Amino acid sequence: MSPLAGPCASPSWSDLPIDLLLIILERLELPHALAFAAVCTTWSSAATAAGVPRSRTPWIMSWGNHVDKRLDERRRSAVTCNLYHPGDAVDKIYSVSFPKGSFVACYGASHGWLVLANDLSNLVLHNPVTLAMIPLPPITDFACVEAVYGSEGGNLEHYLLETNSRFEAYRLGIWFYQKAVLSCSPSRGGDYVVMIIHNNGERLSFAKAGQSRWQVASTLSGGDRYLDRAYHKGRFHAVTLHGMVEKWDLDGASNGPTREVIYAARPYGGLGCILTRHLVSTPWGDLLQVRAILARHYPDGIAFQIFKVDPDGCKGVVQGNVLMDHALFLGLNHSACLPTQNLPGIRPHCIYFSAPVIIHAFDWLLGLRVWGGVRTYDVKTGKFERTVPFCDVKEQIYGLFPSEVWITQNL
Repeated sequence: MSPLAGPCASPSWSDLPIDLLLIILERLELPHALAFAAVCTTWSSAATAAGVPRSRTPWIMSWGNHVDKRLDERRRSAVTCNLYHPGDAVDKIYSVSFPKGSFVACYGASHGWLVLANDLSNLVLHNPVTLAMIPLPPITDFACVEAVYGSEGGNLEHYLLETNSRFEAYRLGIWFYQKAVLSCSPSRGGDYVVMIIHNNGERLSFAKAGQSRWQVASTLSGGDRYLDRAYHKGRFHAVTLHGMVEKWDLDGASNGPTREVIYAARPYGGLGCILTRHLVSTPWGDLLQVRAILARHYPDGIAFQIFKVDPDGCKGVVQGNVLMDHALFLGLNHSACLPTQNLPGIRPHCIYFSAPVIIHAFDWLLGLRVWGGVRTYDVKTGKFERTVPFCDVKEQIYGLFPSEVWITQNL
């Protein structure tokens, strides 16, 4: 008889007792817990019992515990962010850590990847599950930014903008970028494109996979500014504060990107103030524009209006099953429309909202008590309620420095 035969033969990691696996899971950050769940059926069952969300489940990442820290302190240390799932108990918190100097600010989440500014104000793509990082072209590639070094080619001292404004290297990104969106996931390889809103929302620029330069696509004037972009049917679309909707072809012409105006800008004629506009590409092929407005007659003073973007303009969507049993996730992230049947804790006909960068409505936000943090808007009832805990800091409530972002995958 073989000495390995018998009850103790061929021990396997999958044979570890469930109580030990649960103890291990309690000590893991979310990226490692997700990797843990993918090892085998037994470990996956233990992760489910521990409440670890599936990798495709939307979650909110919050760095609110770092917002009130000095920026120079944040750049000199590793940053640990909290992760919440809206279907979990409020005290169920996961975490994810970032290396020193890699997370000074966040400007987007797209196809499961975060867009971060590091301590040099350069943008970096970061996958919080695999921990992969992809550097994007440096901020000094923009003609309006000049790097100033010490004598005899020493260390970087500061940046100068074309307005002669001076910024320490790690501070410039806070004001320079507003939001970034990817055309597809870099995890799949291929020719993904990153498009960013920057310079106080007045400029739209992009960089293609493997390229080392930013290309400026558009510069606005006259008080208008870009608020959001979406990648829809192979083209980037953009929406501005004044309601202009554009479609961009980044490859169609030899002399650079071309723009088609689908809907011209026009003053908002309704009551209240436009707070945000978002573009959402739906699984059924529509492009939606969703705008948040001040509406004193609504339960919480905020209303969301949904419009379908057609080639001949924007049309209001008839109320009812407007989202077709889907939910919207809006904020700093690329706007997502996801089916809810396989997402425990996510309600259909709801907008899950985290405040993006908002500068144009600062005076309105000063007196708005229900703004900031992560909230859910019920399309049918108009109720705008808090979803998960958030850090109650002045800057975040006013929308100048958002501290949450939705991380969603393509389902």
